[in-house]
Amino acid sequence: MGMVTVLQFITLAVLARLLSPADFGLMGMTMVVISFAQAFADMGLSNAIIQRQDVEEDHLSSFFWINAFSGIVLFACVLLFRPIVILYFKQPSLSNYLLFAAFIFLITPVGQIFTALLRKQLKFKILSKIEIACTTVYSVTAIGFALAKFGVLSLIFGQLVQSLFALIIYFIIFRKTWLPRFHLSIKEIKSYFSFGFFQMGERVVNYIRANIDYIIIGRFLGPEALGFYTLAYQIITFPMSKINPIITRVAFPVFSKVQHDNDLMRKGYCKVISFLSMISFPLLAGMFVIATEFITLVYGAKWEPSIIIVQIFCLVGMIWSLCDPIGSVLLSKGRADIGFYWNIFAAIVSALAIIAGVNWGIKGVALAILSLQIPFFFIIQPIVNKLIDLKLSEYFKAIKIPFFCTVVMFAVIFFLRLIINDLKAFPLLVIIVFTGMIIYASLYYRYYSKNQELFTELKSLLKGN
Repeated sequence: MGMVTVLQFITLAVLARLLSPADFGLMGMTMVVISFAQAFADMGLSNAIIQRQDVEEDHLSSFFWINAFSGIVLFACVLLFRPIVILYFKQPSLSNYLLFAAFIFLITPVGQIFTALLRKQLKFKILSKIEIACTTVYSVTAIGFALAKFGVLSLIFGQLVQSLFALIIYFIIFRKTWLPRFHLSIKEIKSYFSFGFFQMGERVVNYIRANIDYIIIGRFLGPEALGFYTLAYQIITFPMSKINPIITRVAFPVFSKVQHDNDLMRKGYCKVISFLSMISFPLLAGMFVIATEFITLVYGAKWEPSIIIVQIFCLVGMIWSLCDPIGSVLLSKGRADIGFYWNIFAAIVSALAIIAGVNWGIKGVALAILSLQIPFFFIIQPIVNKLIDLKLSEYFKAIKIPFFCTVVMFAVIFFLRLIINDLKAFPLLVIIVFTGMIIYASLYYRYYSKNQELFTELKSLLKGN
């Protein structure tokens, strides 16, 4: 995954140089619509396949054709509702962007069954190789079109080519083991729908919760403000979107296999959050300190309004990174209903906070989101802990060492930055980054003898043992 992370980081930096903040904002508006439609793409059946211990081949064929049909319906819906989207965001140019982006639904849903099967079979090496290849295709395509002055369309065309490439790869991989037959029976797969509908409902509500800031900023502050906000959001979620999903995509099928053994689930869950905090805490704390130099050097001076948003989201991201495994526990326990109702509550509260915060611009929105994170944590985490008989004290013990090491590292590099503030951006950035890495690694190494089982057991978890 290191290769994917580096490649996506470079791609984002190049595109930020070639495109304007308004371009990123318009793409954000487009993806608000596409992401909403994607929540309905497979009606939650992919996770139902993973959660169910045994799935018949005829059922898989039915799932495939349902996904294909739902993609056609979603394609038509996006085209049908374009006028409403344009009216809401007050951006006529969205018409063409949505037209091209809608074609994603004629491609992506068809491949979801193959992704689910690879995850269920714990074939994560294959998934990783596919992701590397797809990321490379996206990068070359998007940057190529951006250089050719296609603007927002370069991002959309990149996603379309990437989706088509992934679908071709899936058919090549499964051509000798399983390919769908012309078989469709709703009756045969009826039992999957109760889990799937709750999962789909959770996705829809979670989408609203996750995108309400984009929806409100795009409407009231315009594409340029949304562009600054989008870049900041992507910078902070970038490491989490590369590291956390690797763990959580593994955790769900693995947890599903031991769903009736709370002792194993509890141990596995603690190892997961310990590992996530070990990576995300120092990355986000370090980014808080070097945000100014990092953004101006990598993305350019035109993105300076994103700096304060990045710093606020560094604090938000620390809690977000620990919340990712929650969904894996709920799904493996067959309690998609809890996630559904929780996200309804969180979406309503988030919407009210963001509507209030938008009066102070994108900074107000970011602060509104930050203000909700600790209350949200202390509501949902005890519910999840109860499902696997995990004490809150055990939870905090799992993240104690990464938290302590991060606090010490942050204090040192924060004051170091004040001392060497007169240096030019690049040498200052280099000194802060390397100092932070040395301090954190040294502190963590001190506790390594007490925590070396973390890496051994995490490796075992990833292998599904």
